[in-house]
Amino acid sequence: MSIQYNKNTPQPAAMQMLAGDPIAQLPIDKTPPSQNEIHIIDSLFKKHRRTMDVIFEEAKGAIIVGLLVVLFCLPNIDTIIQKFLPITQKSLYFLLFFKGLIAAVLYWLIKHFYLSRKS
Repeated sequence: MSIQYNKNTPQPAAMQMLAGDPIAQLPIDKTPPSQNEIHIIDSLFKKHRRTMDVIFEEAKGAIIVGLLVVLFCLPNIDTIIQKFLPITQKSLYFLLFFKGLIAAVLYWLIKHFYLSRKS
């Protein structure tokens, strides 16, 4: 079974059904698309982002975690935590646990509230 592209050769009915409609013969009008049609087209054909935009979007989480690690490694943070939680003065493990807990809560707040706002 082969497709012939010569206009002079008649095609069987089964082959004409498979060939489809030529674009030039499709019906068109000048009415603007509705909002629903625009939404459908936008969801089907998403805009291609630039490479740097994708890299920055993916790196946000890693940058935030890195900054939180640097922040919570400072000795001043240890002093502040030990001031509010006296149990951390006696055990390094409790201090590390509470620093990790506070950093995790801060990361969650930053990610879900600050970064979720679109301009």
